[in-house]
Amino acid sequence: MADLFRATEKQYRARGNDHKNARQRRRDALLQNDRVDYSNVMDVHVIDANLPANASRIRQLPVSSSTNYSILDPSAAQLYEIDGLDGLQVITNAMPVATQVAWAFRAVRDYSQQPYNNVTNLSGDRGATQSLWTDAWHEATRGSMKEFHALRWANIGAHYDWTAREYVDDPLIPALPAELKQLVHEVYAMTGLTDGKMAESAIVNFYPAGTCMGGHLDNAEEDMMTPIVSLSLGTQCIYLQGGLTKSDAPTALWLRSGDIIVMGGKSRRCFHGVPLVTSELPTAFADCTQDLKTHFSDAEVDAFAAYMAHARVNINLRRVGSM
Repeated sequence: MADLFRATEKQYRARGNDHKNARQRRRDALLQNDRVDYSNVMDVHVIDANLPANASRIRQLPVSSSTNYSILDPSAAQLYEIDGLDGLQVITNAMPVATQVAWAFRAVRDYSQQPYNNVTNLSGDRGATQSLWTDAWHEATRGSMKEFHALRWANIGAHYDWTAREYVDDPLIPALPAELKQLVHEVYAMTGLTDGKMAESAIVNFYPAGTCMGGHLDNAEEDMMTPIVSLSLGTQCIYLQGGLTKSDAPTALWLRSGDIIVMGGKSRRCFHGVPLVTSELPTAFADCTQDLKTHFSDAEVDAFAAYMAHARVNINLRRVGSM
């Protein structure tokens, strides 16, 4: 069978000139590569801008305000589902920009440090990465930032061993923080999910522009029924939602900062990935980063702003155990 998921990944990984660095543009000029056609990427933010066939698949749903919200704003939120993607929902405009910046800053500043980060897999020196972000912005050298850019994920709560592809007990990993549990609670309430079990683990992905996440299944959890909640922060990306096998053609979606994917039902068992992370950061996000200077040093905030100008942070939360 043809691997249609892989074919779509390759199409969008080409990136187009708008999302390439200078070396990539020179290389592709020599190869005479054409620009990428993004017209088939769905955008729930601007439904009328979609191809007619794609626009007809998007349905807006009512947003529930049946709980006390402290992170999300149900009055501004919009909830969508897409025909053909059973169990997948997209929430937009729910997280205020200042909250997006605060959560991205927490991820970069706190979740990048030991015991959460994974750079020890690259360096083999656990002690060298205990203060990865602090070292990066304090030194502000090309070498220190290069090491931070090597960070790809952090693990909070129940610990996932990526080599063994299983969850293991690790006494060094703290339990899932209350604010992450509260986010899941509010997302469940917003979508009307009344029987969702509380998340036990978070994977925080760090995507510098031009990087990607290959198509994969999240199938290491005992609980494959409770939806995964996935929050996008920073630059825009293309998200692919496929089927139960890679022979199913995936649907491509633009995700912007603050968007939340709820992956339940059949979609919980389907292939998905991120073939493209752009350098398109919302102006409001960039402007709001400067407000952090009332509580943090100018040097640290400037380093954070420079990183987020070309990066996406993705926080995804899931239930692990079946009980």
